[in-house]
Amino acid sequence: MYCVIQKVFNKKCNSPGEPKKIEVTECNWGMGDNKPNIHYGYKCTGHFARTHREAFKISIHKSYRENGKVKKKQWVLCTMGYYDLLDWSLYDCAGGKIDKVSEETGVSADDIYDTVYKKLDPIISKITEEYEQTEEYKTKVKNNKILSRYFTIKGKFEAKYGQDTYDYCYDVFGVLRNREYLGELQAAYEAKQKSYEYYSSYYDDFKSNYRSNNDSSYFNIGHSTYTKDEKAKLKKIYKVLALKFHPDMNSGDADMMKFVNKLKEDWGI
Repeated sequence: MYCVIQKVFNKKCNSPGEPKKIEVTECNWGMGDNKPNIHYGYKCTGHFARTHREAFKISIHKSYRENGKVKKKQWVLCTMGYYDLLDWSLYDCAGGKIDKVSEETGVSADDIYDTVYKKLDPIISKITEEYEQTEEYKTKVKNNKILSRYFTIKGKFEAKYGQDTYDYCYDVFGVLRNREYLGELQAAYEAKQKSYEYYSSYYDDFKSNYRSNNDSSYFNIGHSTYTKDEKAKLKKIYKVLALKFHPDMNSGDADMMKFVNKLKEDWGI
């Protein structure tokens, strides 16, 4: 079995080029969920024109004997355009056809891929080298760096301040757009941290007392002796502790959550 790659020419290039620019968009959601109306997104505009019309017709050929005569059979796998070799893999363009050829010939799909890529790799290398000298490629690298930085910073920001908050404060380039809302998020975060610190301290004290008095009659009477008002306060404490230690939260701790649930049971709430 061997591979034949024939250069052909398309009437036109159907592959769109990479975008030239990343632009900030402003959307007025007006969701009424205590968030600002303006959400800052982005869009990619001004795609590069692609002029190469070369394409590569890829086929597999196999020789066999029948009645003492040598015969040949061929299977056309696909035709990949110049830019297809940059944007797609052989699997994307011919995976299904290669599987069918494998079933028909008894040759493994991996061996067929290896056979094709031995002929295709030098072509891909040449096209890649040419493409990396173009303005399109240089712009693509620059834009990818911008977006990669954006998603990294956004992820860290929202891990701290909550989901879907970053784009109401900053744009894709990291420019601060809403200082007031950022201040609100920071204030809420600081208040939340202080609340955690307060109730964590309470929790540590209670845990210590619980352990030292666990065998006392007070903790083994089988029912809560708290008043209605005290239970209301304990419910608030439980909610804060559950929010902090639930396994689904970033600060989650399964063992601590079990203990918090034990407290809830002992408190009778």
